[in-house]
Amino acid sequence: MEYRLTPLELDLQEIQTTDLQELVKHKLKQAYEHIHAPVIVEDTSLYFKAWNELPGPLVKWFIENLGLAGMVSALSQFKDKSAQAVCCLGYTNNGKSMYLFEGKVKGVIVKPRGSLNFGWDAIFQPSEHEQTFGEMDPEDKNRISPRGKAATKFKHFLTQSAKQT
Repeated sequence: MEYRLTPLELDLQEIQTTDLQELVKHKLKQAYEHIHAPVIVEDTSLYFKAWNELPGPLVKWFIENLGLAGMVSALSQFKDKSAQAVCCLGYTNNGKSMYLFEGKVKGVIVKPRGSLNFGWDAIFQPSEHEQTFGEMDPEDKNRISPRGKAATKFKHFLTQSAKQT
């Protein structure tokens, strides 16, 4: 049996929380209520160790209000520039059972370099790499990205679920 994914543009309310899993569960519930069919949602966060794990899921608002250079500037007074990029992918097939899959990448915050196509890619340099996500070609980024890691865990879950049926 083959299944096809259909991307949908849904206007989902994002609750204001620093708990990424709580945010994804809320989005899952809303999405399922809209379509009454199995659904996948995801959200990506950026945590600064020096800021006690902020901005987290609120990173979109930090970028919107401070810009990337403003975020880097605000972090400059802190010695610790370490950060963690996290993606949480959520899946439900019935609106009740929710499965969450996280991918995490450690790194540091640097002055903006590279493409500005995705949120904070230009200021996040993964550990053991010389380039920011914004400087990497898409294939290299996808191999190590938190979204790629979460998707790999989800694929494993689906493969195991299929074997059980």
